[in-house]
Amino acid sequence: MSDDPYVPLGRRPQAVRLGEAVYGSQETTRWFMQHVREVAPTADVWRGDGPVWELPRALRDLDGVRVRGGGGRSWTFAEMLADTDTDAVLVLRDGAVVYERYFGAMTAHTPHLYQSVSKSVGACVAARLIERGLLAPETPVTEVVPELAGSGYDGATVRHLLDMQVGVRFSEEYDDDDAEIARLDRLYGFRPRRAADEPGSSYGFATETAPEGEHGRVFHYVSLDLQVLGWVMERAAGLSVPDLITREVWDGLGGEHPAYIALDAAGAAQLEGGFCSSLRDLARFGLLLCRGGVGPAGRVLPEAFIADGEQNGDREAFRRSDYGDVIDIPEPAYRNNFWTASFDDRTVLMGVGIFGQFLYVDRAAGFVLAKFATWPQFTDDLLFAHQFWAARSLAQSLA
Repeated sequence: MSDDPYVPLGRRPQAVRLGEAVYGSQETTRWFMQHVREVAPTADVWRGDGPVWELPRALRDLDGVRVRGGGGRSWTFAEMLADTDTDAVLVLRDGAVVYERYFGAMTAHTPHLYQSVSKSVGACVAARLIERGLLAPETPVTEVVPELAGSGYDGATVRHLLDMQVGVRFSEEYDDDDAEIARLDRLYGFRPRRAADEPGSSYGFATETAPEGEHGRVFHYVSLDLQVLGWVMERAAGLSVPDLITREVWDGLGGEHPAYIALDAAGAAQLEGGFCSSLRDLARFGLLLCRGGVGPAGRVLPEAFIADGEQNGDREAFRRSDYGDVIDIPEPAYRNNFWTASFDDRTVLMGVGIFGQFLYVDRAAGFVLAKFATWPQFTDDLLFAHQFWAARSLAQSLA
């Protein structure tokens, strides 16, 4: 990791074009993560007209603080940031900024792709619609979107989507160009097309899926679930996903910078991984969760939704999954499109995305860590463990 720009500002790597591979070299991927709007169609997510949620500064030099890493490693926080290819990191303690750093071309106002941390934003929208009575966790998806009858989503409920327990045939193997996740990327224009109808509609893709397994038994990580959730929410509320994010979450967040979400070629928002904002506004989202759903002007999210995520993760369903024996965190589970870990007297919430996007919220400690990164590969269990254990160590140190 270097303080010199990875890619000069304003210069697009020649390889990055819509319809070609935006996930190429690490340099190419890093540029794309900070310039999604220059490559893909997008829609604005408005911050609202309220005041910015001020984050007081109580800066501390954390570079030399010893933190734990994956596999029991001990190193400094600065060493962890370097080895996990950090683009930017911000740490909050009791709502105050204690550490904030940007690397390369990344700045405080640069929007960065959340990848699958977007799923957590989407779940918060669903929580608001459930609170409004427009949806219920037990609502069958085909009741709202009849087009999904006969697909792998037939018989699934909103709860199954929120907890990723849908029995649908779908492979999330990012390095396999024949996997369903690769097809989803082609529909977005992020990989070279194979057929005349690519790019196309992620909603249409969902109608073509096949069932595999039983709904509600196993944690089965499927990015397409969030596209289906977006479709269900749009039908239930009569608004687009970008407008729903604005109305239900971002308008009450007190954000500082513009946000947006990428669209597929048919205009559907990439709720599973296309949200982009500045690091400070990701940290504000974490602070909203940390404070039980209360933002600068009052309640935004139902506190019961956040508590449900902390308390009701299905650990057995997680143990039965492909992730059950590979993730180095204590008592892992997945609930309401957040990853959770439980230790001591608490459960922490995490938003997690490929290439190292990471949000860690420890309500008991009043601690939030928001981190953007560009790893050399899509996923890395060890790098994820490094980020988790460093966050936990910092929370303990600051307490």
